[in-house]
Amino acid sequence: MSDAEPPNTRRPRYEPIAMGGMLKRSATVLYALLAVGLAGTAVYMATIGAREIMSMYVAAPAIGALWFGLRVFMMLGARR
Repeated sequence: MSDAEPPNTRRPRYEPIAMGGMLKRSATVLYALLAVGLAGTAVYMATIGAREIMSMYVAAPAIGALWFGLRVFMMLGARR
């Protein structure tokens, strides 16, 4: 007769859950599409929309495109 308790099989709270391959690919594709779409919107507003470059109609989509583009490169360069 031993009084040993069974080992704790629950996962600790701080352990991150690994993203599956399909979820990671779909997030990358979604971010890439958002970056391309926002860049297209900024170019459209600057050329055909005849807005100034510093207008929020051009600057906001351009900043968003840069952010999503950076995020795509960060996801593609992950070493996991």
